[in-house]
Amino acid sequence: MSELINRLGETESPVVLDAGIGPAELHTRLTRLRSVPLTFTGTRGGTVLDIAVDADRTALDTADFAAGTGRLHIEGTLTLDRVPARCVADVDLATRTGTGRLRAV
Repeated sequence: MSELINRLGETESPVVLDAGIGPAELHTRLTRLRSVPLTFTGTRGGTVLDIAVDADRTALDTADFAAGTGRLHIEGTLTLDRVPARCVADVDLATRTGTGRLRAV
């Protein structure tokens, strides 16, 4: 098992969505491309992960992408240190900050 997955799975960790991505592009990444970069900021230098978005478990209905407000619930998969993992994150669209957690699958 990956030490990083264990550490990022113990408790909710601070996360940030790329602030350089505008709300419209973020919506496209979440709904059409189904891939979004998410940074776990509590690691040395931050750990940027590319999350393969699970459309059935991701909730965007509490976000207003036109206004850039609301909350996102993002779930998806990735491979970290050759270990398949699931990411669950809740992010404020206006600030692009929130919390997330990893677990091995």
